[in-house]
Parts: sequence; C-alpha cells; structure tokens
Amino acid sequence: MGISLQDAQQIFSNAGLRTQFGIVLPPGARVAAYVRSTGQQPGDDTFLTTNLCSTLAQGLARARAGLGDFVVVLPGHVENVADATTFSAALVAGTRIIGVGRGTAMPTFTWTQTTSQWAIAVNDVQIAGIRISPIGINGVVLPINITGTDVSITACEFVVSTTAIAPSNVITIAATALRTDISGNKFRGLAASVPTTIITVAGAVTDVSISDNEFNAPAVALTGHITVTGAALGLKIFRNFMYNTAAVSQNCISLAAAASDGQISDNRFCVLFNGVASTLGISFGVGSIVKCNQNYCSDQAQLSGILSPGPVT
Repeated sequence: MGISLQDAQQIFSNAGLRTQFGIVLPPGARVAAYVRSTGQQPGDDTFLTTNLCSTLAQGLARARAGLGDFVVVLPGHVENVADATTFSAALVAGTRIIGVGRGTAMPTFTWTQTTSQWAIAVNDVQIAGIRISPIGINGVVLPINITGTDVSITACEFVVSTTAIAPSNVITIAATALRTDISGNKFRGLAASVPTTIITVAGAVTDVSISDNEFNAPAVALTGHITVTGAALGLKIFRNFMYNTAAVSQNCISLAAAASDGQISDNRFCVLFNGVASTLGISFGVGSIVKCNQNYCSDQAQLSGILSPGPVT
C-alpha cells in the first residue's frame, strides 16, 4: 500500500503528471506541507525542510481551500489521534492527504482516546496511502466521520482489531456525504476482538461507492463489514473480497429495514457459519430494493462459493 518515495518525487513535480490520484499539482495547486514526526533527515532538500511539519494538523493548516493543495505524509511518520479537532480545526475543502511509503514505512495514525475522531466535514477531500489504526484504546466510537460531499479514501490500510481491542465502527458515511468513494483499501484484524461493523452507510445518502477493497477481519456475525442503516440511493458495492473472520459469522454486508436502492455486484464473501451458503453473505431488511449480480459466498473450507443471494427465477 502507499507509494514509494521515488514515485512521489516524480509525481509531485511541477510537470503535473497524471497518476492514480488524479493530476498532481494542477495549475494553482501546490504541495502545502510535508509531514514527518521524526523531523529533518540527512539528504532533505531545501524545499522539503522549509515546508516540513511534525503533525498532520500543522500541515493541514497550510492548505488553501478549494485549490487542491497536497499535504504529503512522509515514510516513517507516526502520530496519535488523541482528540476530535485535528480535522475539524484545520481541514479545508479540496485538500489531498497523500501518504508515501510501504510496509513498516507507511505513515501510521493511531487513535488513543475513545472520542478520537477524524471529522471530514468539508467537500472534495482525498486521503490515500495511510495506515489507519483505531486500536490504541478499546472502544473508539467514531474514528472517521464523513459528512462532507465527494470525499474519497483510497489505497489505505486499516487495522481494525487486535487480540483485545476493537472500535465499535471505523468509517461512518452520513446522509450528507454524497458521492463518497471508499475504494482499493485493505482492512485487517484479529478475530479475538470484534467491531460491530467496519463501514456504516447512514441515512438517505446518495451515490456512495464501496469498491475493490479487501476485508480480512472480524465483524459482528449478523452485521458484517458493511452496514447500510438507512434508505441510501444509488448505492454501489462492487468487487470487494470479504472474509468475516468472527466466530460463526454469517454476513459480510447487511441492509436495514429501509428503502435502500442500488447495486451489490461481483463481490466474494467468506463466512464461518456452516449453513446454506446462498442465504449467507448478505442480509436484507424489509423494504430494501437493492439489486444483486454475481456475488458468491463460501461457508466451508476447500469448497468454492455459490451465488448469494440466489438467482432470479
């Protein structure tokens, strides 16, 4: 996950190269800050050192609203999220937070209070290449709360549980968070501690897309990794690989009794409850009119999955 420093040096040039994150440094945008908790290092050039911050909040404060400025979080950065003001006090619309590094060098943020939160209340924010660990304390209530529109979280790694610690939820997408995109991320955790869910789609939000993610983590057996609690419209849940490792898990996706609509297609589910696989993987509340295509569920070792839910007859 993340991108290499060599790649970053190329994509953050003034040439405005096109990358998986869009056009880097389009006209008018700039790298507002670099963030590294260990400070200046040998070999850092003048531009980096004069724009170097030790915390994300300091870096965010340098971005300009609506201009697509970048805050680049450098390899080896480690920071605790100990309050709910890091984002609410400094984040402006259009900010792009890009982490650089892989493996142990991936920038890491750890939630250390049950009320710690990244509150994304402005529009057009992009977050990529960050390791997000809401496991510094047990029972973090709302680690990431998205209320702004057109927010994207991509290519991040989430650590959602340990042997004794788990948050109650990880990402909440509010009714106002139109066109949220959660794609290409990895969610992992140990089954000893079980979050209620990992992504909650709340209220009558429109055009949420959750795609191409890998879930290898526990969640409550009947709830699963993705929970839709309201009448979401234009919902798109595509091409996710989902293994609910909680004991006797039955679902990876659940939809509440509300008139949610959209598509759930081409996902792969694995659960631990040995039942009727065609009825596992997804649960639907009364009133949901979401349509499904080519989702498969496996509930037994060494056997391939079958269509879940079953086909139209």
